[in-house]
Amino acid sequence: MNLAILHYHLNRGGVTRVIENQLEALDAVLEPGQRHRVAVIYGGRHKGFNEQLPKRLKTLQVGLHPLPSLDYDQQSDDRGGSESLSDDLAALLEQLGFAPHDTLLHVHNHALGKNVALPTALRRLAGDGFALLLQTHDFPEDFRPDNYRRLLQSGLAQAAGPSAVLYPQAPHVHYAVLNGRDEAILSSAGVPTERLHRLPNPVPKMDDLPSKAHARRRLAERFGVAEHERFVLYPVRCIRRKNVGEALLYAALAPPATVVGLTLPPLNPQEVPGYESWRRLAAELELPCRFDVGAPGGLSLPENLAAADLILTTSLAEGFGMVFLEAWLAGRPLLGRDLPEITRDFTDVGLRLDRLRPRLAVPVDWLGVDLLRQTILAAYRRTLEAYGRQQPQDLDRRFEAKIEQGTFDFGDLDETLQQAVLRAVRTDDDRRRRLLQGNPWIGEAMSIDDQNASDLIRQNVSIIKEHYGHEPSGRRLLRLYRQVSVSRRGDVSETLFNGERILDAFLDFARFRPIRS
Repeated sequence: MNLAILHYHLNRGGVTRVIENQLEALDAVLEPGQRHRVAVIYGGRHKGFNEQLPKRLKTLQVGLHPLPSLDYDQQSDDRGGSESLSDDLAALLEQLGFAPHDTLLHVHNHALGKNVALPTALRRLAGDGFALLLQTHDFPEDFRPDNYRRLLQSGLAQAAGPSAVLYPQAPHVHYAVLNGRDEAILSSAGVPTERLHRLPNPVPKMDDLPSKAHARRRLAERFGVAEHERFVLYPVRCIRRKNVGEALLYAALAPPATVVGLTLPPLNPQEVPGYESWRRLAAELELPCRFDVGAPGGLSLPENLAAADLILTTSLAEGFGMVFLEAWLAGRPLLGRDLPEITRDFTDVGLRLDRLRPRLAVPVDWLGVDLLRQTILAAYRRTLEAYGRQQPQDLDRRFEAKIEQGTFDFGDLDETLQQAVLRAVRTDDDRRRRLLQGNPWIGEAMSIDDQNASDLIRQNVSIIKEHYGHEPSGRRLLRLYRQVSVSRRGDVSETLFNGERILDAFLDFARFRPIRS
């Protein structure tokens, strides 16, 4: 079996990292002495790919093949791009000697909308008999309305219908998802169970952290964090859905001699103004936090992890949720926001996430229910409009369900209201005490360290290695590749598939967050 892995680029990012980890995982389980051909096909950008990796692999013969027509496109419709892309892909596969009967195409994020020609090009390759494994990391239906509209506005999508283009169905077209939530969503839309697979990301080893003493000296020299201070690290690129305001709230609630560090600034220019607003507020309120501790000139990620006493997460949305696993492999306890639709997969196999909570309760009377209703519902209506959806009739009742015992979730606020709460907590000791009393687990979690959590760390590390390490991940991936490659070839159609159910699931008001709108 030949393997072709497709992605828009190999720049720094989550999918590039996943591709590298999957290659290493496969290499860990294939029989020594054999050489299997792998073609990594990408748009041409490759600033994040580890160029030493192919040389280290013992059983995989990996070649990198740039294909410019696979990169992000710059236009809002197809304009014949799918014909060009499918021709380019077919020509490259033929040049490599990758025939339909002996080749599996593993495609990452095919329907994200970054290249509107890709879904149709893949549909045509499936029609030629190529077995496809379409792995979805991110959905355009998941609060990416610009991507979704671009896909719908493409000429081919209008002709065939969005479901037919984005999610082709055939016996030899299989889907891989990162978690049980996405598996349930695609199943409800009509992907048959035998062609729908849960494929969690491999988690790399973390055996090469520097000493804590070295890392703390670097942290003190570069960012002025004294070696006796507790360092709470949020390893994050500070985009909106990562909920930066909540991380700053932890800084405001932290015990004395505690510093919260955030690693990376956003890359997207549209995200920069919001990020700078949080930096200004942190300076104004003199919050014990440091920004850009992992940016150029700062500490490396291994150094930051080694320097940390605790790992923090406040993210409101994840595809896989690597931080829920990596913190333990770094030997550090994890605290912050739980995302049950993601973490349920981890806790089902025994991982303990005792110091995470899905809600940070703030008294309603601090802002007033009318302002909350107006802000949240207005943001939700804008999101529905962006997707061309109508407002449900029972929206007021759904809003009331977000209020529990006179409190609302800090994560349900937009940035303006989050900043108002943060100012109140920072400038009013009574409100700070009230918030801690309403969320007593925060004080408890902030006081723990890697010493008095050592048993829990060892237990979680064992579970992570058993289920998500390179060897179990490699065996899982190899079984899946073999299953997909021998699938019966058949006609490509959209029979019994209802892509609107995917959008219904992601736009459910119960999971709506204004920060994501």
